[in-house]
Amino acid sequence: MAQTTLEVHYPPERGTLGVRGNLLPLSWTYSLPPAERDGDKMMFRLDVPAGEILEFKLVRNDKDWSFGRNFSVQAGGTVSIHPYFDRSYGASEAEVRQIHSPQLGRDVRYRLFLPPSYFEHPENHYPVLYAQDGQALFADSPDPIDGHSWRVDDALNELYELGAAEEILVVGVYTDYERIDMLSPMPDPHYKGGGGGRYRDFITDTLKPFIDANFRTRPGRADTALMGASMGGLFSFWSAWTRPDVFGKAACLSSSFWWNGRALVREVQHGGCPFPPPLLYIDSGAAKNAFEEDSNLRDGYHHTAALRSALIGHCYEPGKNLHTLAFAGMSHNNASWAARVAIPLQLLFPPRR
Repeated sequence: MAQTTLEVHYPPERGTLGVRGNLLPLSWTYSLPPAERDGDKMMFRLDVPAGEILEFKLVRNDKDWSFGRNFSVQAGGTVSIHPYFDRSYGASEAEVRQIHSPQLGRDVRYRLFLPPSYFEHPENHYPVLYAQDGQALFADSPDPIDGHSWRVDDALNELYELGAAEEILVVGVYTDYERIDMLSPMPDPHYKGGGGGRYRDFITDTLKPFIDANFRTRPGRADTALMGASMGGLFSFWSAWTRPDVFGKAACLSSSFWWNGRALVREVQHGGCPFPPPLLYIDSGAAKNAFEEDSNLRDGYHHTAALRSALIGHCYEPGKNLHTLAFAGMSHNNASWAARVAIPLQLLFPPRR
């Protein structure tokens, strides 16, 4: 037999918890109480046959089963669980909030996604993802141009049901007004722009302090991430690269690394390393036909590959602090990003254990 430990966190005022499972001394019929309790932390210590996998669920007040699939732990292991019972899914707020940006000289709109346990676990604090193009981020807000959205809320809820990602708070920033200027780090000879520095400073100096002060976040760089696609991916990469003290992670999908003669690729090739280097996820679609001329179908694959080559050996090691993927047949649009957004969400926010 191997002693197996379940560390369960739950506010005591919300109910009494027990555990049920597939192996003795547990059953699916009766709840076993914790061996010890200290505030919101309960310890269950079980002797499980060596080599077995224990599947279990938490039950509140002998009637409410925790949401999500069965938890599991290898015999002899330890697992930490924050179960929730009141709501099975996180939800994006219907309200479109706004906050004044002195850096941009105007109000900026944003929407929030709160994780399922947010109101049930007042002791919990959460990582934060600052996502560009908030106007097309959630399932109920399709982009008026192509009729699709990223469906980030759906992707997160599916991951939570599987126990495949940590719960996070998402701030979807609307970037539909003066988008090119807002998301471009420097001017491009043809498209102009170049106001990305002001927008980055708005997030770091105005929006993030407000979110951290008014919501239960974990404000450190390790728990603060950026995400975007196209120009939003370019901006997210550049902001993490230039402010690694604030942003410890960035997911950059189909990024516009062609901007200004591939200026950021050249900067990576010839510049210094950010310290500490942020964790990066970088991807693109790719045309199935190597001779495809449509840029949307090509999706900047060769630009992304050039950046990957510049990063490797220059601060970055694939599989450690750099993940780069290509998706043949996926093009430059919201539907393609929705189809794969669960991948960077899992890489940036793996489940806590």
